[in-house]
Amino acid sequence: MKYGGVGDGIVDDTSAFQKAWENACKGSSKMGSVNVPAGKVFLLNSLHFTGPCLPKPLLFTIDGEMIAQSDPKKWEKGENGVIPWLIFDQVDGLVITGRGLLDGQGKSWWDIHCRDHPGPNCIWLAPTIMTFSNSQNVTLKGLMFRNSAQVHVLVMGSQNVNIDNVKITSPEASPNTDGVHITSSSAVSITHTDIATGDDCVSIGDQVNNLNVTFVNCGPGHGVSIGSLGRGGTEVAVENIRVWHVNFKGTTNGARIKTWPGGTGFVRGIEFFDIRFSSVQNPIIIDQFYGCAPNCTQTRKAVHIDKVRYMKMSGTSATKVAMKLNCSGESVPCSNLFMRDIDLSPADGIDSLSSVCSFVHGSAQGIIRPSSCL
Repeated sequence: MKYGGVGDGIVDDTSAFQKAWENACKGSSKMGSVNVPAGKVFLLNSLHFTGPCLPKPLLFTIDGEMIAQSDPKKWEKGENGVIPWLIFDQVDGLVITGRGLLDGQGKSWWDIHCRDHPGPNCIWLAPTIMTFSNSQNVTLKGLMFRNSAQVHVLVMGSQNVNIDNVKITSPEASPNTDGVHITSSSAVSITHTDIATGDDCVSIGDQVNNLNVTFVNCGPGHGVSIGSLGRGGTEVAVENIRVWHVNFKGTTNGARIKTWPGGTGFVRGIEFFDIRFSSVQNPIIIDQFYGCAPNCTQTRKAVHIDKVRYMKMSGTSATKVAMKLNCSGESVPCSNLFMRDIDLSPADGIDSLSSVCSFVHGSAQGIIRPSSCL
């Protein structure tokens, strides 16, 4: 409020936030801080919170409500077509916390999205609520995210990012509203978080390693997805991904890996452990023909999926094929898959379950229901 913020949800407070950040980031104190007070609603357009900052850590406390400009005509496109709302770039030692709400007011964007409204004036790209870019040692804790125009939280080109005790919601039909998307990053953790959106709860892009997704409730949404990867023949490097203690409820997928035909590189060292499914359409799925259906063909080039472990998984499948492992072919089969103690039963309206494997090498131990096709 010192920098001219009004907080009535009507006046644009963008400049007040930018000034507050500049003061905190460039200040001489050992710890800088920005405080967004409770009981206020701040209307904001695109904000670039850019470092490097002198104080470490820098504390950004959000106890009030921040809402995005809802009119798409009042936004400018960013670099490479990306449209960030709140972007933290080149920051080391950032803590974002509080009891506040960030509302992307995405409905106006969804209403012109090409997926559901094709035409000459439709759009594919829309604002992301919060982006961490080229940053490290970041903590995001305790906030609520609602109705992003596109992805809610984006982590790219960053290291040591911890997301804890966050709640993310948007309508089940909203397009491309992933909860958290990670790309070109390492040492990222998402824990004790609830995500209910119109796309992946967590989506894992290329060049990601050492990611932990633990104690997460997912649904509705598209599950926890590694990929899609390898589009246009690109080379992929994704490894050491752990998805533990996750509950999927009413999602279109559960534990999913998806790659495009013709890509190269690898996805390896993946572990799904202690997973619960409640009426999930594809509880366990590998799809190496993503994006080419229904005219998919075997290719000599493929992303190599290796060392994937599925352990202690139970619940109900809303489709007859509960385990679908569709790998690329004889030249680059999926290898070293391991299953142990998987117990899936039919959801209401499904009479029986089966598993399907194609070009998969691996082994199974313990109870496997439906029976393993490895």
